[in-house]
Amino acid sequence: METAPENRVQGGSRDAWLCVLALVLCDFIITTWLRIGAHASSRLSHWFDTPLGLGFKVVVIGGLWLFWALWFSRVATVRDFIVQVGLKQRLTLSGWCAAWLAIGIGLVDGYGTSRGWSASSQQPHPLGYDFVGAGWWFFALKAVVIMPFVEEVVTRGFLYRAFRSNYTSLVSTLLIVCFSACFHWGSVSRSLFTLLCLGSLSGLLCAVRERTGSLWNCLLGHAVFNAFAIHLWLPSMVGMLLLLALVAPESIHRWQAARAKEPNNSA
Repeated sequence: METAPENRVQGGSRDAWLCVLALVLCDFIITTWLRIGAHASSRLSHWFDTPLGLGFKVVVIGGLWLFWALWFSRVATVRDFIVQVGLKQRLTLSGWCAAWLAIGIGLVDGYGTSRGWSASSQQPHPLGYDFVGAGWWFFALKAVVIMPFVEEVVTRGFLYRAFRSNYTSLVSTLLIVCFSACFHWGSVSRSLFTLLCLGSLSGLLCAVRERTGSLWNCLLGHAVFNAFAIHLWLPSMVGMLLLLALVAPESIHRWQAARAKEPNNSA
């Protein structure tokens, strides 16, 4: 069975709380600045909705998130940070299986959308589902790759492990769920169903981080959940099957090695 290795955590819960405060303040300042800019200039408001403008916002916000996580982790080098957040550990079969649970949550969320229960069913999608144009593909790249990476590095990579240095896994998970809800407030405040789905996903990914130690497992679950949310079903299924070919041989080899060490199988 896979167990999470003991990772040395530089930042403790105090640093995690300071990081949360910095992220909330940055989000408030950036949101206020964008609103002021949009009201001051219609051209600037339009530019923010273009792929270039969206890319600018993603780079600024994502960069600040990663910067604060790196700063409050109190590590000496970026390499140490990569090790601490779990990016040095490989994707595992357990993480691959957990990603199917994330897909299941995504399917439940999709059903809720079709019934009008979720927040996304209460407003039109900003870029549609026509799979045409640079805007849509940038949105897909942001939703499936960029933002899951940034969010997982900060939340499950740094914050969760920092909280775990002083709190139990349950308390740490609840704190991460509340943190995620805060930054998805526009959705969860309009629908209890959406809150339950996102809370279930966040709790699942915290359990994966606790159990396996690998952040790539969390990234996969987050990515496929978002991919299903924007109707990228076929690419998600193909990607999952390709990843199985990557993780299965190592897991089989580990299982065979464990079997060989058992007393009944020794010569």
